[in-house]
Amino acid sequence: MLSKARVAGHSIHPMLVAFPLAFYTTTVVTLLVYIGTREAFWYRFAMVASLAGIATALIAAIPGAIDLWSLPRDSRARKAGLQHAGFNLLATALFALTALVLYETWIHRTMINGEYIFDATVPLALAVVAWVAMVIAGSLGWTLVQTHHVGEKPALVRPDRPSREPELDAPVLHAVHPLHAVRKLHVTPAAQVPATEVPATIDDLAAHRARRTAITARLQRFPDDYPA
Repeated sequence: MLSKARVAGHSIHPMLVAFPLAFYTTTVVTLLVYIGTREAFWYRFAMVASLAGIATALIAAIPGAIDLWSLPRDSRARKAGLQHAGFNLLATALFALTALVLYETWIHRTMINGEYIFDATVPLALAVVAWVAMVIAGSLGWTLVQTHHVGEKPALVRPDRPSREPELDAPVLHAVHPLHAVRKLHVTPAAQVPATEVPATIDDLAAHRARRTAITARLQRFPDDYPA
């Protein structure tokens, strides 16, 4: 299913999610570094990284929401998309709480023996739980792409057009043979129809149905896009 929010045929949401993933991971890592070094620089670094992660996550959520609501209702892809969005919202909320704790402790910092001391236990615990929620959301996002093919364009849209066309056009079904012979078969008395024309007419109709079935199968190459 081709993404609704895209640029030059490429989905926008997968391109943007890398930024909050990187910033959220940086928040956890720099908090661990602060605990090991007790240098205030790393504590402040974690605060800035968490704020940047929240900002980029909100930006990435816009095209993600567009893609989510474009999925067919009651489909397995829609259910996986809702779970993906839920875990992302949970991760963003927890990182927002982490950023709030970091900011409050930073602006009210006090110097002890010539250095700033912060208690990183609470923000680190929140950040770890949020990071786990983010990983779960990422695995669901991977399922949307690899299993349900969300954001991907079918390899073959129409037999007479290359697969890199940006739009999905429904194929026009053309009969291989005219059907006037079939209509003639129904309206003409059996005694007036030559016996040699009956098998040929039936073969023409069978070929037409086979061609129509093949084209329809190409359109439904992603069965997960349809209701379960």
